[in-house]
Amino acid sequence: MFNKFSVAPLYKYTDRHCRYFYSLFTNYIKLYTGMVCTSSFLRKYKEKKLLFNNIKNVPVAIQFIGNNCKDLYKSAKIARKLNFSEINFNLGCPSKSSYFGKIGFYLMSDIKHVINCINSLILGAKNINVSIKHRINYNYCYNNLLNFIGNISLFTKCKYFIIHARSILKDNFSTKLNLKVPVLNYDYIYKLKKDLPHLNIILNGNLSGIKDIDYHLNYVDGVMMGRKLYSYPSILFDIDNYFSKQNKNTNLCSKNNIFLKNKINPKLRFIFFKLYLYIIEEINLHNTHPFNILKHVINIFKNIKNSFYYRNKIIQSSYNFKYFSCFNDFENFLYKDLI
Repeated sequence: MFNKFSVAPLYKYTDRHCRYFYSLFTNYIKLYTGMVCTSSFLRKYKEKKLLFNNIKNVPVAIQFIGNNCKDLYKSAKIARKLNFSEINFNLGCPSKSSYFGKIGFYLMSDIKHVINCINSLILGAKNINVSIKHRINYNYCYNNLLNFIGNISLFTKCKYFIIHARSILKDNFSTKLNLKVPVLNYDYIYKLKKDLPHLNIILNGNLSGIKDIDYHLNYVDGVMMGRKLYSYPSILFDIDNYFSKQNKNTNLCSKNNIFLKNKINPKLRFIFFKLYLYIIEEINLHNTHPFNILKHVINIFKNIKNSFYYRNKIIQSSYNFKYFSCFNDFENFLYKDLI
């Protein structure tokens, strides 16, 4: 299944609880795990299998990073057995450890080895789609980028390319700076789709809402949003409206996402109800602390009056959860004073 909108793999953020929370808003998304190192995955997946738990009827992709073809092949086989819908290969991480390990962005310079790595993933994945997520090269040369993707598509069966519209800073390993400072170049990605129309080109980088999504989809096959979505999960209300074609003129993080006719949005109430049941199940089965789930929910009340108060209420509810005998207690504690 191809989704025009996907949630970026955010290391230490898009865990299984976060993915479940997002899945409650809409069916029009593809979700990704955070970045997973293949060597670590092979050592620990049996004891930490729960970390890779998927959601029924929601497409979830796993993102691997590494450069050992055997490890990539073995990891892909396991991912297939864990029922992931897609395997993504990270060629964009700009961290210091990626530099010294020659993985992520720093593997892009060795195109032959990249091709071998992707073919190893494809061999292990069998009938599961394999995609790559990468950045624009150092020198911002379009022909180099075109040759890179062209060679991969020619010598592998990979047809899905998620491209971050930034390069990285030379000799600077700050992940934060590499997400902000390098210049965005959307035109290169538009041109790639025009020059290689047989490939699926997905654009990533600094998307802020529905207007951006609507604009970029005129030129590419899909879009991916990460940190902005984590900071403003109410965007997912707009995503659902947009792709269900109910209302394409939605407003980013509008109060209408929370309120409808001066009452709490019924869909938000449903989401909290499902979360309540999920938390109970997680406590009973895995002794999960409610905060590990509700920390992803905190920003739902961003951009409304007294948002700090309601976000703080969510934190408090995670530590008071054992005192809620039913969903009404939980709901009343969260937003009984919201209106």
